[in-house]
Amino acid sequence: MKKLILLLTVAAPMLFAQTNAPAPLLTAIDGYAARVDSTVITYGEVRESVTPFIQQLMRNYKGRELAERMQAAYLDARESLIEEALLKAETKTRGLSLPDKAVDDEMNRLIRDRFNNDRAMLTRALTARRMTYEEWKKEVREQITLRIFYSQEVSRRANVPAEAAIAEYERNKKDYFIPFKVKYSFILINKGKTEEDLAAKRKLAEDTLQKLRNGADFSITAKVVSEGDQDVSPWRELGDVREALRPALLKTSAGQISDLIETPEEFYILRIEERREQGCIPFEEAKKSIEAKLLEAEKDRLHKALIKTITANHFVERY
Repeated sequence: MKKLILLLTVAAPMLFAQTNAPAPLLTAIDGYAARVDSTVITYGEVRESVTPFIQQLMRNYKGRELAERMQAAYLDARESLIEEALLKAETKTRGLSLPDKAVDDEMNRLIRDRFNNDRAMLTRALTARRMTYEEWKKEVREQITLRIFYSQEVSRRANVPAEAAIAEYERNKKDYFIPFKVKYSFILINKGKTEEDLAAKRKLAEDTLQKLRNGADFSITAKVVSEGDQDVSPWRELGDVREALRPALLKTSAGQISDLIETPEEFYILRIEERREQGCIPFEEAKKSIEAKLLEAEKDRLHKALIKTITANHFVERY
């Protein structure tokens, strides 16, 4: 698929100089960045194509890494513009054309959606771009033709056979493994500091467990008895839980109460709210994401093949 156009602005040379990074490929205010047949791609067009992303890069990176990513952004932007020019050139070589009505309908849609059906607003926008209405119409025609051509050559051809998705699942089954996870509530009773405290707390814990086994409400009982957090835990893996609690979590079914758990300092009683056994996500659950990944890879393959084919039919030069 087409590379994501990131950013590079006229401030780039200064940024590179400040960070002692390698000299940027883009240093001129303007000039030729590339040419496809008779279509010239300027440095200004490359900078304009990446400008919307400048703040994102500058927020996320600094110093040399920022400089290197801006360098890469220029190259990506230039390649994307070259690919677009190649696709446009190929549509002309193949004599692809559209009926005027299709172009007029698209222009009317753009005027309605982008300019609120206000042609005066459209005129001001075209003036700002130093573009006439007829030049805009030509641009719209080229863009529609390009989209249709690209759809026919890439999007519509891409498909994922059912057996390919199954094979991908089996080949990468480890990626679909899910560990044991559990949600639980607990009642915590501290043992105290003396033998008398310990005896009283043990009796309280045992009596509490018996009440729960006889049908007492766990939440209500916890509010009265527990000295710990009464909220239901989020989903947790065993490694996220105290080691002393792990055996009870493994052997207690969802909706059930554990046996009394004793640690050196506390007594615990657990209620298992939900549990998910370890294993692999079933293919049917993973199928949609697998197909989406394979479809994207197939589109990328078709895109690269198309660009390679049409590049052989046209003159391309990078500066």
